[in-house]
Amino acid sequence: MPGEKSAANVGYVRLLRQNTNFRNLWFGELISSAGDWFNTVALLGLVLQLTGSGFSAGLVLIASTLPIFLLTPLAGPVVDRFDRRKVMLISNFLGAAFALSFLLIHDSNSVWIAYVGTALLVGTASFFTPAAGALTPTIVRREELFSANALSSSTWGVMVMVGSGIGGLMSALLGRELVFVFNGLSFLLSNLLIWLVVSPPRPLQIQAIKPGKKISTWNDFVMALSFVRQNPPVISLLGIKAGWALAAGIISLFAVFAAQIFKAGDAGLGLLYAARGAGALLGPILLRPLIKDDVVRMRWSIGVSFMFSAIGYTIFGLSAELTIFIAVLGLLIAHLGGGVNWVISSILLQEVVPNRLLGRVLALDVGLTTFSTTISTLLFGLALQNNFSPIILAFIAAAIFAGYGLLWSGLAARTGLKINRQTIDEMKSQKEQVTIP
Repeated sequence: MPGEKSAANVGYVRLLRQNTNFRNLWFGELISSAGDWFNTVALLGLVLQLTGSGFSAGLVLIASTLPIFLLTPLAGPVVDRFDRRKVMLISNFLGAAFALSFLLIHDSNSVWIAYVGTALLVGTASFFTPAAGALTPTIVRREELFSANALSSSTWGVMVMVGSGIGGLMSALLGRELVFVFNGLSFLLSNLLIWLVVSPPRPLQIQAIKPGKKISTWNDFVMALSFVRQNPPVISLLGIKAGWALAAGIISLFAVFAAQIFKAGDAGLGLLYAARGAGALLGPILLRPLIKDDVVRMRWSIGVSFMFSAIGYTIFGLSAELTIFIAVLGLLIAHLGGGVNWVISSILLQEVVPNRLLGRVLALDVGLTTFSTTISTLLFGLALQNNFSPIILAFIAAAIFAGYGLLWSGLAARTGLKINRQTIDEMKSQKEQVTIP
């Protein structure tokens, strides 16, 4: 818009004050995310208490990631074909019902409910998350996009920080059952705000299918894959979160460090998750004045973010011989990098992908990330089950972050994968040509 300031100059307060639609969407996400993280700490603590197994706690984390990957070919097309706001509302209603299933867990024989309930609950998120991501650029202006994505990322960061910390204390003082009930109610409270979001009318998003081709969810998904294949820089963008997730299995060690190394129980676990969230929250905020709206700086900030994660988890591993507060410092540094990683990759995807395909590409992004997280969590969990030292595993995670960061930075600098304003403009100019082969 003529006369508007650049994206780097549109502040968070101004965005929330002036954009009612985004404000309602963000607060809706914030409330729902609060319940999720209250629930995560209580559920991990309960499973670890009933089974005494770090591997069992890791299975909860696997159940919280794998369904998103499996539902990717369905979730993306649904988000692009139907009203994204309604997709979010339905997802939240189902989430409220599934969240209450954890009240049925009473002993080791009923621990299976934790896995099934988590899988069903996360299944709803596989629709909610890409719907929110695809809805965002339709209700904000381009100059608001950085602030909007940073705030959306802060939803996760704030609630990992505050929700995990308070959730751990509530679980320890008032009981886990109350935490599970709050999680169920949070979905309904979230829906009250999302209902108020007025999204602009838009034509059917699924299009450009060759004559004679039958419309199907799979064809819709293949169309997105075709766009990705035709635009190699998008491949490199899809490799950012998924690459970070290669070492995300380290998160399954939080419960082990809190309970067995620091002897701090649910409250300690909440503190570790809170440090993780604080880092994710602060990373984009601290980076914003440095990169402004410069795409090349955004690209290089990704490589730096991996190095921060490597340094942070090195400190986390060393903390086992010191104190939980050193672990908190390490996680804060590590997830400064994780927060930057998430926000910048999301902004660039929203920049280069046409909105009619955005739900599918964002679902693919989340699906690849959760698949990578699942494999990583499984491997870290098996290592724990086979008596690998959690300290050594923390150092292995740090090495993965560093190695992948160097690899991605090198590849992203190559001509075919390079991301800059020129390549973004080129992708935008050909975006309407995408068809199913």
